[in-house]
Amino acid sequence: MSHKENLNFQNIHQSLLDQSYATVPFLIEPFILEAAIEAFFKFLREPEYVKSHIDFTIAPLHRRGDVGFKHRDSKDDIYNDSKDFFHFHPALFQRYPDFLEAHPVVKDFVLKAQPIWDMAYKTIEDILISFEPTFPGICAKIFDTDPVHILLRFLKYDWQKSGDLLAKPHYDAGSFTLAIAESCSGLRIGSMPGNLMPVEHKSGSAIFMLASNFQKVMDTDKVCAGWHDVVQVDKSLIGKPFARWAIVAFVEAHGVEALPRTETHKWYDKKIA
Repeated sequence: MSHKENLNFQNIHQSLLDQSYATVPFLIEPFILEAAIEAFFKFLREPEYVKSHIDFTIAPLHRRGDVGFKHRDSKDDIYNDSKDFFHFHPALFQRYPDFLEAHPVVKDFVLKAQPIWDMAYKTIEDILISFEPTFPGICAKIFDTDPVHILLRFLKYDWQKSGDLLAKPHYDAGSFTLAIAESCSGLRIGSMPGNLMPVEHKSGSAIFMLASNFQKVMDTDKVCAGWHDVVQVDKSLIGKPFARWAIVAFVEAHGVEALPRTETHKWYDKKIA
């Protein structure tokens, strides 16, 4: 199937109906992803004050606007998972030029993240152009703002007991999600807890799914957001420095507010606020 056919609205929409996600082309050389992940792990070895220096938001209304490094600890975080992640957006180049020049490890990482963000932008744009005849104005709701609200997350999951959830079940907080790359399997997607199914990344492709705010840009109740989690499936990784890495793009419309965690995590824990 050609690239154009894979980005055909009917094909993507049918996949969303059938399995709550769609496999779409993501045409980037594997070495670019590998180099960026290697640079990310070097970045994680930097001192805390260096890792945490980049810290701003491109979208104050919603939770998917934060740019920079975050750490979550399973013992004291409401999500009860343990991970390190960095949200990349090219706006950081204008905000932190002196800092980047003074910290070559950070600069190397964000420079290697840039082409992946660029391809995520192009892929989302191509998908939404195919949606435009059915949902007029959908492209403007994402792209007619500066800066556009597309964040690229580099993510390292800490190891846990095999079979435990590395990421608890949830809907993502934005409008759309593009899962780009991962070190190993573990992602499961469905429409609700009862139909979560394992998803395998294919070379040259990404996983596109709807997030919790999608109805603010698509007036439809025929499809649903992707309810998903991540399980640890490789026992050999127990006790290793990390269990899994992933690269994911989060997309949000401008001028909208994120749903509360009581909605995005509603089937996991009603007590999350």
